[in-house]
Amino acid sequence: MQQDEKTRSEEEGRFLGRPSAWVLSAVLFVGLTAVGFTAVSAIFGGTIPSFDNRLVQPQTVAAILGFLIVYFLADGLRLYFVLRTIGARIRVHEIFPLVFINILVSNVTPLATGGGFAQVWYLRRHGVAVGASAAATTIRTVLAMLLIFIAAPLFQFLYPNASSEGVARITTQSLSGIILIYLAGFLIVLFRPFWIAALLSRVLAFATRIGLIGKQRRIRWTAAVQRETQEFSASFARFARGSRMFALAAVLATLLFLLTLFAFPALLLEALGQEVDWLKVIGTLSVVTFLMYFAPTPGGAGFAELAFAGFMAAQMEADELLLVVFAWRFLTIYIGMAIGVIVSFFAFRPKALAG
Repeated sequence: MQQDEKTRSEEEGRFLGRPSAWVLSAVLFVGLTAVGFTAVSAIFGGTIPSFDNRLVQPQTVAAILGFLIVYFLADGLRLYFVLRTIGARIRVHEIFPLVFINILVSNVTPLATGGGFAQVWYLRRHGVAVGASAAATTIRTVLAMLLIFIAAPLFQFLYPNASSEGVARITTQSLSGIILIYLAGFLIVLFRPFWIAALLSRVLAFATRIGLIGKQRRIRWTAAVQRETQEFSASFARFARGSRMFALAAVLATLLFLLTLFAFPALLLEALGQEVDWLKVIGTLSVVTFLMYFAPTPGGAGFAELAFAGFMAAQMEADELLLVVFAWRFLTIYIGMAIGVIVSFFAFRPKALAG
């Protein structure tokens, strides 16, 4: 087990230490983001956003700074409390650099997989075992997903006709079925992880018989899925048996993090002088965030801008749409990524990797 953890950590370190991969991913992120904004402008109208002085009024700046502090603080604390719940020991101040490393890496890797690698690697260097790190980061992500899965259908019930865009309305109405499928899969992995391994083994065996994959690859993939599903189930069991106080704190920190994330557009719209239904905006963003879990692009670049515009277009003027989309991404993603570049430079520099 210790050898497996060491091997996995070494692979993650090599992945995170490749400058060419970072540059390529960053270029892809920027390019897809530009494509997303161009598509929003073409589909929903509006002009290239000009800066609005109302966004830098003292009271607006104070509110934005307050939101950012809560947003980053809650993001760090939700992982810290999960770690404490499963018995891992780490100091609070050691968690917060990881907030920005995770924002950077998860937004330049497809489906946020690199974010998990970065977190496990970082936590291992601060004395947390690879198994505990992988469990904690997985639980932290699943807690957020479960809360979003509750918020999205609740929003459907409260605002069945929130979006005037046909595609957005149909997508929203289809969420209940998707959520039920996800929850069913989650419960199977949690309580019957061997079912997943058995099913995949049959699928891969068939693929081997018809020549799609080799026997060694089938064995390797089957073992990997069996190991990961069992670790996932075991980690949640540890979380359920852990401190009730820390577990509750993890849930509350996750809720606060998501509420702040979802409320940013409402804050921006209010600063621009619009009448804002905060609950409606928060619900809309819960749906957008849910859909971003399926985005294959790094950090949801391109997809995030289009999804946001599709669901929020009915709640603002076309000329303000691009400005709000950019400001939302700037505050919740771009600032964190910029800080993450600086933090990662020191964390991933050759001297650190060799240490």
